[in-house]
Amino acid sequence: MSTKHVIIYCVNYNSYDCLHNYLLSIDNAAKEAIHSVDVQVVVADNSAPVIPTAYTPDNFSLHVFPTGQNRGYFGAVRYAMGKIQPTDYDYTIISNVDLTLTKDFFTSLTNRQTEKDTGWIAPAILSKTHHIDFNPQAINRYSPRKMRLLRLMFRYPLLMKLKRKLLHHINEIKDCKPGQIYAGHGSLIILTKEFIKRCGIIDYPVFLFGEEIFLAELCRKNGMKVIYDPDIIVNDIGSVSTSKILKPQFCRHNYEAIDYLIKTFY
Repeated sequence: MSTKHVIIYCVNYNSYDCLHNYLLSIDNAAKEAIHSVDVQVVVADNSAPVIPTAYTPDNFSLHVFPTGQNRGYFGAVRYAMGKIQPTDYDYTIISNVDLTLTKDFFTSLTNRQTEKDTGWIAPAILSKTHHIDFNPQAINRYSPRKMRLLRLMFRYPLLMKLKRKLLHHINEIKDCKPGQIYAGHGSLIILTKEFIKRCGIIDYPVFLFGEEIFLAELCRKNGMKVIYDPDIIVNDIGSVSTSKILKPQFCRHNYEAIDYLIKTFY
């Protein structure tokens, strides 16, 4: 088996304990697949003040880039991709840091047969808080009506009670079989080399939220599939960064994201 080259762009925002545990899990997983994978990790650090990362990896290469400001999720990813390009890697992973990889993560990833038209692989993301798999985020594409209702809800926060009716219920998706879906969960995203070839580096001009729909629409637009593969497993700790956002900011960022996505893709 030839060596697979993997690059991970992870975004940190004042969550250094989580970052340390995440890097440790990457190290352990890379050690298990030492003969089949080469791993580069790029940390885009949105924190203020920035604390130098003390972790010294044994089984991967680590690069840390303070972003100079809080650039949000994909804004920080774009900044990091400008430092180290993802073009030559078999898999590009985008993630938060409030999670850990299982030891067989890279083994499962490199052993799978990935079809050429696959753009995004959505692993099982097991929530320690909610005891569910966050994937898939959505099985089917959101309708224009649903998107407009979501935009209205976030514009007028008193309508937040509609959220449960608009979004997928856990019971609808928790037993989803492996295979094609519309969108995966954004806490850890595995993009293929074909995705980078067709779509280039991430360029999403929104501070937070809607990242899953953005990527799903890029896959859809460029003739690529999103595949749910629960044999690849990630453990999610919780929304460490997003939980710090105040409700008015949460609604504003979501409104801006949905408004952009409607105008761009619908």
